[in-house]
Amino acid sequence: MIASVLGWVGFFFFIIILIVGLLSLVFGIPGTWIILADAAFYGWATHFSTVTGKILLVLLIFAVCGELLEFSLSFFGLKRMKPSKGVMAISLLCGFVTAILMAPLFFGLGAILGALVGAFGGAFLVEYLTVKRLDHAARIGWGALIGRLVGFISKFAVASAMIAVIIINL
Repeated sequence: MIASVLGWVGFFFFIIILIVGLLSLVFGIPGTWIILADAAFYGWATHFSTVTGKILLVLLIFAVCGELLEFSLSFFGLKRMKPSKGVMAISLLCGFVTAILMAPLFFGLGAILGALVGAFGGAFLVEYLTVKRLDHAARIGWGALIGRLVGFISKFAVASAMIAVIIINL
């Protein structure tokens, strides 16, 4: 009886951590790695009866691909606009900070808006201070925003696929 209750409690926390991993993407936290770690711990706790080594390998490949996809889409969304030096780093930093600051708004969805506004604002500000051309700085800002949005959507899709793989194999 107690083992059964502990099994259900463990499964409940496993599912909660999967959801936390997915939602953490909104804040710029690498949720794909949280999902992978959660699956690995659950696999270990259940003697790899449902979450096997093969499943963990698939999830690892998904996590690596998700990170590469997000970075490359964000990077190329901005790089094709030919920004000044340092724009990418400041854009990412500002996106992360404003995501955290705006997280309490709109039931947590403010973090997405904050990440996008921060990416735009950081890129725009650095570019404007460097080039002193408003139109060029605005174009760079939009490139950063679109790149960040497409990168986030792609990584969210990868994390959702990771959860689907786990759920299918349970």
